[in-house]
Amino acid sequence: MGSSLPPILQGCRTSTPTPPPRNLLPTVTKTVNEAIAGLSLDTELLIPTFLGNDHRRFYGRGIPQGLNLLDKFALGTGRTRVGTSWRTWSGAGWTGQPTLTRDQGKVYLTIGAYDHSLRKIDIATNEVLWRYQFDDVIKGSSSLYIDEKAPEENRIVILQGSRLGIQNSLASSGPLPSFRAISFRTGQELWKLDIRKTASYSRDNDSSALDLGNGVLFNVGENSIGYFLNSATDTATLKSGILQPEILGEVQLYENQDSLRQGGNLVTESSPARLGNRLFVAAGSGHIYGINLESKKIVWDFFTGSDIDGSVAISKENKLFCAIERQYIPGQGGVFKLDPNQPEENAVQWFFPTGNRNFSGWEGGIIGSVALNDEYNPSGEFPALFATSAIDGYLYIGSQTEVTGQKVKGPWLNKNYETPVILFKTNIGGSISTPIFTEGNKLIAAGYNGVYLFEFYFEESQGDRVNSVPNQRGEFYQVKVEQAGHFLPGISFEATPIVWDGVVRICARDGWMYSLG
Repeated sequence: MGSSLPPILQGCRTSTPTPPPRNLLPTVTKTVNEAIAGLSLDTELLIPTFLGNDHRRFYGRGIPQGLNLLDKFALGTGRTRVGTSWRTWSGAGWTGQPTLTRDQGKVYLTIGAYDHSLRKIDIATNEVLWRYQFDDVIKGSSSLYIDEKAPEENRIVILQGSRLGIQNSLASSGPLPSFRAISFRTGQELWKLDIRKTASYSRDNDSSALDLGNGVLFNVGENSIGYFLNSATDTATLKSGILQPEILGEVQLYENQDSLRQGGNLVTESSPARLGNRLFVAAGSGHIYGINLESKKIVWDFFTGSDIDGSVAISKENKLFCAIERQYIPGQGGVFKLDPNQPEENAVQWFFPTGNRNFSGWEGGIIGSVALNDEYNPSGEFPALFATSAIDGYLYIGSQTEVTGQKVKGPWLNKNYETPVILFKTNIGGSISTPIFTEGNKLIAAGYNGVYLFEFYFEESQGDRVNSVPNQRGEFYQVKVEQAGHFLPGISFEATPIVWDGVVRICARDGWMYSLG
């Protein structure tokens, strides 16, 4: 990512009156023994990873009715080192999306924050069950999985990355364990993974791992190494002085020529997505890689030449939606829709360019990921939509399937591509957050100008197909979008929200996590 400290807007206010917040400060009242007493196998991972599932397109349940302030939770402040300078960051930023788990009849939220802490929180009371301290700020989102072979108290495992550690440097000869496994029920550390030094200039871990089943996990470090790990925590062994997981295989996510073009900026921050027997990873080296799960090798390589921060989202029709930053390219960043079953040179179905704009160190394109409405349109009754927020200040909502018939230049200005029908565009200010669709045909988008709620209306076309798009059955609809709420408290949002039971939860850069509804 180009910058970590975008401007914080001042002098803002909410657009609707808000009630006084409650339960402002978290409390810790339970001991670990009390927390694990009466353990049950009744567990459901509700939102277990960044963007919800292995396709990176699930954002929660319930219909938000507004964006009034219901509650807020103190996340605190922490220090980190950027280059040779020290920075103080508050709250949580990119990607900063909470996870949700139902266990023993209660729903718990886990969130890592800039105060170096990973917390397990009872969402009904804001009670903190435990707090685990990392060596540096936490930017990426957790992932959770079930270790069937573990003792009951360690059966649910949290995987979480962080920056490399305030006491460390990139050149440190010892291990930098910026990726860790933590027991969900006890908050106890289970193992640490050394993110080893490579040609990349980072040894952080922002990516959210995937549980592939059959005893295998997959995680990507910012050293641009993809790690296949044994998911059984009891197989961890002492290496370099720390308990580390068994590594089943590694994949290097850059080529030698990428180093010549980009120097050490080979950082992979995105989270892997799964389609059948392949993983797809958007690498900061400028590649979208397809990795075969059986051979653990790269079998597909779509080259963009740009830095990529957003995670690949996979649609119901098995297409890849890839957000591209504008860096190292002469053209524009934006969104590629790719068919991974085609050779790389024929994979582009369309490209949507966003505006070039210098904003807090970025030059344009998209830093967040692309949202899809597939999980909220299961029968295909309504058109298939995508949404994305860009550095140029706009939220874009378009058709996944329909193109305009006009051609646009690609990022390298050497190829022309089809471009999708854009159904709605509005200025929400620069954003690196990923918007989310919800039930009830609504969408939430956040950025440096606050949090927005939009509502969709689908009207069946009566023979007029101008600005109309089809559903799965070929019935054409006109899509209308209206703003239904705006939360603008004078702070900035970089994190991605979730929604549960109609309540929107999102972390901010002011030290708080907000509940809106």
